Amino acid sequence: MDETTFKTLLTTKFRNRKSWTPHDNRKIMAFLPGTTTEVLVNKGDQVMAGQTVAKFEAMKMINIIQSSVSGKVKEVYVKEGDKFSKGDLLIEFE
Repeated sequence: MDETTFKTLLTTKFRNRKSWTPHDNRKIMAFLPGTTTEVLVNKGDQVMAGQTVAKFEAMKMINIIQSSVSGKVKEVYVKEGDKFSKGDLLIEFE
């Protein structure tokens, strides 16, 4: 082969990007903006993994949020009719 060498240059946008952090399964974050239509748990409730904890409307569809962990609900940050943005904290578990 030939002796060609290449150099990769990183852009400023790439260098300034937010670094990756592992997801905390004890927090349910909004994965897209929407409006809460139903909250099925309250603070202090015991839930099982896979249990439906809330429903919300986004893009004219009803979406179901299920718990990824079993445990006690530490705090519910939304109520029925609340609007939220992508990345907002909705429910937290102990």
